[in-house]
Amino acid sequence: MLTLNHFFYKNEPGFMSAYLSDHLLESNFRSIFLLGANTATYKFALAKSLLKLSKSNATFVSLDDLTPIYANYLLEHVKTGKRQLSGKGTAKLLNALNLYDQGQISEELMLNITRAEGFKYVLDAFHNLPKKQKSLSFFEKGIQDKKQGIVLHDNLFEIFQSQDFSNFEFEIEGRWNLVESAWSEDQLINVKYDTNTENLYYLKPVSNNSFLNSHLRTNLSKVRYPLNGYQKGKCFYCLKPISIQSNQENTCDVDHLIPMSIQFGSMYDLQLNEVWNLVLACKECNRWQDGGKAGNLPQKKFLDRLHHRNEYLIESNHPLKENIILATGKMVKDRIDFLLKRYEFACTIRKPSWEPKDVFGDVF
Repeated sequence: MLTLNHFFYKNEPGFMSAYLSDHLLESNFRSIFLLGANTATYKFALAKSLLKLSKSNATFVSLDDLTPIYANYLLEHVKTGKRQLSGKGTAKLLNALNLYDQGQISEELMLNITRAEGFKYVLDAFHNLPKKQKSLSFFEKGIQDKKQGIVLHDNLFEIFQSQDFSNFEFEIEGRWNLVESAWSEDQLINVKYDTNTENLYYLKPVSNNSFLNSHLRTNLSKVRYPLNGYQKGKCFYCLKPISIQSNQENTCDVDHLIPMSIQFGSMYDLQLNEVWNLVLACKECNRWQDGGKAGNLPQKKFLDRLHHRNEYLIESNHPLKENIILATGKMVKDRIDFLLKRYEFACTIRKPSWEPKDVFGDVF
C-alpha cells in the first residue's frame, strides 16, 4: 500500500526548479509563459510575436517591425472584453487598443502608442520567473542602424526548429485565456470539464434567481491547451511527444488517470472529472484497441507523476491552480494524502495493473 513516504517531497527543491531540471530549451521557453508571474498579458503577446518571427531569418528585429505583430495579438484579446491587466488600473496601451477597436483612433496612432508604451517593461521582464529565477535567454535589447529592437539568440532559432514548436502557440493561448478570465471576474472561477467537447468552462452568475438560466456558461479553453505544457509536450504515460492540434497523427487524448468508472463503486463524489485527475496521453497509451489503459487503473508509480504535474500547475497563477488547491488541499502533504486516498479506494475496486508497452524517457 502507498504511504506518504512514497512521495519524495521533504526538502526537495521547489517545483519550479524541478520543472527546469531537464535544462531543455523547450522547458525554459515554456516556463516563461506557463510559470512566469504576470501583472499584464503583454508577455503572452510577446511570446506569440517571437514565434511569428520563425518565418524570417533576421537576427535583429526593430521595434518598428515588431509593433504591428505584437499589437495584433493584443487586439485579438482586447476584442473579447476580458481584462488584460491585473488590478483596477488601465494602461495607456490598452486604452489605445480599445479606442482603435471602437473606431475612435486611427491605426497609425494606435501603432505609435503601442510602439511607445508596449515595450517599456515587457522586454526587460520577459525572462523573469518567480522566486527571482530567470529562464535561459532568447533575445536581448539592441540597436542597429540607430533603430531600437531585439537581437534574437541562437536559443530562439532552436525553438523554431523544435518538434514542440507547433504546440507552443496553443499553450500560450490556453494560459492567456485562463489568466484574463480570472482577472475579469470578482471571485474564484470554478473550472469544470466537459467530456463531450473537451472544453474547460465555468458558470458565471447572471442573476440572483435560483432557476436554470441564472448562470451563463463561459468557455475557457480546450483542455489540451493549458495542460500540455505542464507535461512538456509528452504523453503522460510513455513520455512520447504528442500534439495538441486536431487531426494529427500524434494528436493526444484526454484521459482520467483514475478511471471515471471507479465512481460507480462509491456513494461519495470522488471528484474524478476535475483537472487534478486529467492527463494527456497518446492514442497507443489511452485506447484499448492499441493495448492502452482505457478503463484500467495504472500502476502506482504514475500517482507520483500526477502529483508532480499538479504541483507544476500550482506554481502557475491561473484558475486551475486555485481549483486544484480547493479540491485537493492547501498544503503539499494534504494534496498527497488526497491522491493516496482516492487511489487506494480505486485499488479496492480494480487491481492496478496497466503500464505502457514502451517508454521514451524517465520524467517530464
